[in-house]
Amino acid sequence: MGSFDALAADIRNLAQSICDEIGIEIVHVNVNVHNNVMNLQVFADKPEGGIGMEECTRLNHALVVKIDSELNLGDNYTLEVSSPGLDRALIGYRDLRRVLGRDVQVFLKEPVNGKREYSGLLQAVSEAAIIVQARKGEVVLPMDKIEKAKQIIN
Repeated sequence: MGSFDALAADIRNLAQSICDEIGIEIVHVNVNVHNNVMNLQVFADKPEGGIGMEECTRLNHALVVKIDSELNLGDNYTLEVSSPGLDRALIGYRDLRRVLGRDVQVFLKEPVNGKREYSGLLQAVSEAAIIVQARKGEVVLPMDKIEKAKQIIN
């Protein structure tokens, strides 16, 4: 675990109850330090995609209150809540379910059928694997072999 992984997990936990109320999901939390200021970045999205400014603002305001009362970070931090963007990496089952029926590019940790990269229509997603309709037919890609994936935006 990196030096900020525990703090990122704490922020994710604090944000979860707020997100449940708003109907959004935390996609990723990033913590880093720049010029002696701790930068907290929270990327959130709706389960069906397309989070708006209003939801980001609401999460930001509520999360600042929780951070200030529960984490004791002082005044030397910034908090940014935003959409992860269309071209973001897809992380895990929930993200991949969100883009079911769309074109994706998948990079693997080790080869499947002699290849480490596949592109095509995401046809199915389960906890164990995804099925991509590639140029040469369907390919089953085990979740534990996926290094990263992203939606192809045309």
